[in-house]
Amino acid sequence: MSEDKLLFDADRNLITMGDRRVVFHCHHYNLFLQRTIEDGLGTQDAERVQVAAAMEATRAMLRSRTPVAAAASVSQQLAQCNRLFGALGFGQANLTHITPQGGRITLTTSHYAVGWKAKWGVAKHPVCYFPLGFWMGALSVAANVAPERLLGRELSCSALDAACCELEVEVL
Repeated sequence: MSEDKLLFDADRNLITMGDRRVVFHCHHYNLFLQRTIEDGLGTQDAERVQVAAAMEATRAMLRSRTPVAAAASVSQQLAQCNRLFGALGFGQANLTHITPQGGRITLTTSHYAVGWKAKWGVAKHPVCYFPLGFWMGALSVAANVAPERLLGRELSCSALDAACCELEVEVL
């Protein structure tokens, strides 16, 4: 992540990456926000809105990187995104089955799924909206694909007692 360092400004107490500020929140905050949006919009609309918001936030953050990072190959950029995903505390992802055309991302751990089960027990639906949006945004930037050409869905979720969370991203 040498070109995508998270930088801490002690004088202003800010963390940045590129020209974007980065804020860390615990699972309590993230999951209560997610559940509040679900309560207001219903599960399907809440998922759609939160995946889209995560994708756009990720795209904005990744586009602010240094030119060296942005010039890397698709696989190098995705590897950098994977390190960033872990460094931000969202979990651990296996990108073995992802290409510039899409594919599957396996989350061996997920901040959202683990947190959901710890707070509320087994979920009634997949809960990894942010990770799905993150990986859609990462692929959009790395492969230089317009976001409207991406479809994504969560195939399995450990919040539903699955062994892992599995995401699928497809480029149309």
